[in-house]
Amino acid sequence: MIRRLAAGTVMVAALWGAIGLPLEAFAHALLQTSEPAASAEVSTAPKVVTITFGEEPDVRLSTITVLDSSSQSVTAGRTTAVPGQPRELQVALRPLSRGVYTVAWRTVSSVDGHYATGAYAFGVGVSPGSEVVGQNAQIGTPPPSALAVAGRWLLFAGLIALLGAAVVGAVTFAVPPRAVIGLLPIAWVVAAIGTALVAEAQRADAGVSLSGLFSSSLGTSLTRRMVTIVIAAAAVAAVMVTRGAMRRSMLLLTAAAAAGAMLADVTASHAAAQSPVFFNDVAQWLHILAVGVWIGGLAALLVGVRGSPSDEKARAVRRFSAVAGVALVVVALSGIARAIIEVGAWDRLTATAFGKLIILKLALITILAVLGAINRYRNVPSAPRALRGLRRIGGTELMAAGAAILVASSLVNVAPPISAAASPSPPGQAAPLVVSGSDYGTTVRVRLEVSPGMAGFNTFVARVTDYDSGQPVQADGVSLSFSIPARPDLGSSTLSLSRSASGTYTARGANMSLDGEWRVTVLVARGAASAEVALRITPRPVPPKVDKVRLANGLTLYTIHLSGGRTVQDYLDPNRAGADEFHATFFDAKGNELPVTSASIAVTAPRGGAHALPIRRLEPGHFVADVTVGQGTYRFDIAGSTDSG
Repeated sequence: MIRRLAAGTVMVAALWGAIGLPLEAFAHALLQTSEPAASAEVSTAPKVVTITFGEEPDVRLSTITVLDSSSQSVTAGRTTAVPGQPRELQVALRPLSRGVYTVAWRTVSSVDGHYATGAYAFGVGVSPGSEVVGQNAQIGTPPPSALAVAGRWLLFAGLIALLGAAVVGAVTFAVPPRAVIGLLPIAWVVAAIGTALVAEAQRADAGVSLSGLFSSSLGTSLTRRMVTIVIAAAAVAAVMVTRGAMRRSMLLLTAAAAAGAMLADVTASHAAAQSPVFFNDVAQWLHILAVGVWIGGLAALLVGVRGSPSDEKARAVRRFSAVAGVALVVVALSGIARAIIEVGAWDRLTATAFGKLIILKLALITILAVLGAINRYRNVPSAPRALRGLRRIGGTELMAAGAAILVASSLVNVAPPISAAASPSPPGQAAPLVVSGSDYGTTVRVRLEVSPGMAGFNTFVARVTDYDSGQPVQADGVSLSFSIPARPDLGSSTLSLSRSASGTYTARGANMSLDGEWRVTVLVARGAASAEVALRITPRPVPPKVDKVRLANGLTLYTIHLSGGRTVQDYLDPNRAGADEFHATFFDAKGNELPVTSASIAVTAPRGGAHALPIRRLEPGHFVADVTVGQGTYRFDIAGSTDSG
C-alpha cells in the first residue's frame, strides 16, 4: 500500500513538473487588426488607436496604452469600446509629433475570463522598424499561476467526486452505504475551496478588487458558480438528514446540482469561446459529466465496498461496471470531438503546449481504460468472492485520474492552438520566416526565425540543438554572416547574437537590407567543436500601405496604396455577419477610376482555405462579389489587370 501511494505521489509530482514548465498562457481576446496597423508608417498623426480582438474583451478590465520613445504615455483618456463593435477597443491620443510609438494592450475576455497582453509599434513620419522599442513596452504573458491550476484541480475533483458519489449512492446500491454518504460533504468542501481559489486567481490576473471583480463579466460567471455550489450544499444537507426513498431523491438532486455546477464552469471555458457555441458547450458538459460518473463513481464505489465481500456489494460492482463502460465511451467521443475543434491540425499536437498536454491527457486516459478493462473482465466477475483486486486496480485508476484532472486543469488555462493561430504572432505582426539546417558534420541543428521577415530591420532568433539528442546547445557564441549573391558589391556583414535562453540566441539588425535571396551562415562557436550552418533566406515583400476609414453609414472603407500612386478601394456591404457584397474599385494616380480588363477576388475564412468568388462588373474599374461571412477575421485577395498589363 505504501509503495503504491509513493508511486502515485511520484507520478503526480512528475506531471506537475511537466505542466509547470513554460506554457503559452495566451487568452482568446487576442489582437486581430489595429488602426494604425502594427509596423505602419503614417504621414498624419492619428487621434485614436483602435484594436480589433478575436473575442469580445471586457472593457472594464481591458486597457490600451500608447507610449512615446521615452516610455511616456500619450493617451488622452480611458480605453472605451467602439459603439456597435463589441470586439473593438479604442483610446484617444494627445497630439503626436514625429517619432515611433508603442501600443501596449491588455485584455480580459468577457467570454472565458482569460487575459492577454501584447505590444506593437507604429511610426509617425518615420518607419517603426528603424528604432528599437523602449524596454517598458516589451510586454509578455506569464504562464498559468499555480493558484489557477490548483483551484481548477480542486474544483474539478470536488465536482467529479460529488456527482459520482451521488449517482453511485442513488443507482448502484440498494441502500446507500454511510461511507458513500459521508463522501458528499467532503467533495462539496473541496469544490467550494476550488471555486474560491479560481475566483481569487481571476481577480489577481485582472488586477481588480473583489468588488471590481463582481462588477465585471468575471463576476457574472463567478455568481453562476456560487449559486450552483449553494444549491449543491442544500442538496447535500438534505441527503444527510433524510432516509429511505427521500434520501434517494435527494441524492439525485445532489447529482443534478453537481451537473449544474459543471455547466456553469463550461459556459465560462474554452468551449464558450468557440463556434458553434452550443455544440461545444454540450460536448464539453457531456465530457465532464461522464468523467464524474466514471471516476467520481469509482471513488464512491471503492469507499462503499470496503470490508468483506457480499452479494449486495457484488451486485453494486456489476451495476457500476455497466454504467462506467458507457461513461468511458462518452468521455472518449466527446474528448476527441473537442480536441479536433481546439487543436485544428495534426502538427499542432507536437508544436504547441496545448497539444502536448492533450497527448499527455490521452495517454493517461488510455492507462485508465486499460485498468478499467482489467477490473471489468477480471475483478468484477470475482467480486462475490474477493474484492482485493478490484480495490488495488481501482486505487491505481484513481491516482492516474488525479493526474489526468491535473492536466485538464492546466489545459483550461492555456489557449487552444485554434485560438492562438487566429491571432498574429507576435501580436499585430506576420508570423516570422523560419529556416532550418544542419552543419556538414551533422553535429548541430539550427532553427532561425526572422521577424517580421522583410527587408530592413529584423529580429533574429536562432535555436541551436544537438543533431542526435535534440538537446539545447550551450555555445560560446553564435553569429550570423550575411551576403546577397545578386549584389556582390555589397560584400558581407556579421551580426552577433546574445543568449536569451538555453540554446536560444537573439539579436536585432538591418543586415538583410534588400529584397532578394540572402545567404546566411550561422557560426556556432564551441572551440574545437565549432560548426557552421549554411541557410538561404528570401525576405517577404513589404506589404502595401492600407488606410482604414469608418464611414457614417456604418461601412468601413479600406484604401490599398499600390506602386505609381495607384490605389484600390474596397468595402463590405452591409458589413455584418450573413450575406454581404464585397466591392473593389481601382483608381489611377490622379484619383480617376482605372479601367481594368480582368479582375479576381478570393476570400479566406478564419478556419478555412481560400476560394475564388464569382464577380460582376458594375463600372470599368468597379467590381462586386457576393459573399457570406460569419464572426471572425476574413482575408480578401484582389487582383486586376489593365490593357498595359
